[in-house]
Amino acid sequence: MGREVFKKSADKMAMVNIAEVFPGKARILVADDNSDLRLTLCEYLESHNFMVTPARDGSEAINVLQSTRCNFEIVFTDLVMPPGPDGMEVLKIAKQFHPSSYVVVMTGYSSIETAIESIRRGAFDYLTKPFKLAQIDIIVNRILEYFAMLDDNKRLSAKLAVINERSTTIDSRLERIEFLLSSLVAKVPT
Repeated sequence: MGREVFKKSADKMAMVNIAEVFPGKARILVADDNSDLRLTLCEYLESHNFMVTPARDGSEAINVLQSTRCNFEIVFTDLVMPPGPDGMEVLKIAKQFHPSSYVVVMTGYSSIETAIESIRRGAFDYLTKPFKLAQIDIIVNRILEYFAMLDDNKRLSAKLAVINERSTTIDSRLERIEFLLSSLVAKVPT
C-alpha cells in the first residue's frame, strides 16, 4: 500500500501556531498497522512541531494509552488493525484514559455505518483512505482552534468571575451606604 495511501502531498498550508495553544509540544498518537502510512504521518506531524508516538497496531496503541501519564491531545487510529483490537477499541480506551483527547478514525474500509458509529462513540472526525496530507492539516487545525477557544473561554470565565465578585462587593457597599444615608435622613430633624 505504501505512500499511495496519500493521494498527493499536502498543499503548503500553514497550521495553527501550536506554540500559541500549548506551552510545550502537542502530543499525538498515530496507530496504524500499515508501516508506510504510520511513518509518513509521524514524520509529517513531527515536521509541524508535534510530539508524535507511533503504535504498530491496536494492542500497542492501547498499551501506550493506558501506560502514558501525559495526555495525548490527538489520536489518529486506523479502524481495522488485524489481528487485535480495532480502532473502535482504541477510541474507547483513548476516551477512557485521556478524556480530553480528540480521536480521528482513519480507514480504507469506509461506510456510512462505521463513520456514524465512530462519531457516536466520541471520535472527532473520520478520515477515508487514501487521503491528502492537507486533510490532516485541516483536521489538526480544527482541533487546535478548538483548544484555543477552550483556553479563551476559561480565561474569559475567570475574568467574568472576578468582575462578578467585584460587582457583588460594590453592591454590598452601596447597600450599606444607602442604609447609612437613610439612617442619617431619619435622624435629621424636620
